Amino acid sequence: MTPHPSFDSVNQLNSTAFSLSPCGKGILMIKSELVQKLADENPNLFHRDIERIVSIVFQEISDALARGDRVELRGFGAFSVKHRPARVGRNPRSGEAVHIEEKWAPFFKAGKELRDRLNAEGRFSASGGGSPEA
Repeated sequence: MTPHPSFDSVNQLNSTAFSLSPCGKGILMIKSELVQKLADENPNLFHRDIERIVSIVFQEISDALARGDRVELRGFGAFSVKHRPARVGRNPRSGEAVHIEEKWAPFFKAGKELRDRLNAEGRFSASGGGSPEA
């Protein structure tokens, strides 16, 4: 195994959708909406400070993953990096063998408390909030 390359840290996280806007797979929240929600719930803090805190947290998680470290947030889950070795794949159109380079991929495993909360009885009932895949 070779050491993994650096990830583009916060830029990758910034482009990751957390949008509160409705979309084909439920409700998502983008980073700015997360910052706004935290600002609304904490009027004693300046918006710019909350924005900086959120950016620092994402940056630290990204930096840790880029070093190959594991980041665990108790009750929420753990972020880690998995090695994907080089392999031979197939072009689906032609069936031709294609060499696929080795790579490192970020991986998230949900914690027990998060899984239990998502799978609570009635969490996504027909009369309630709908399915997360709706």
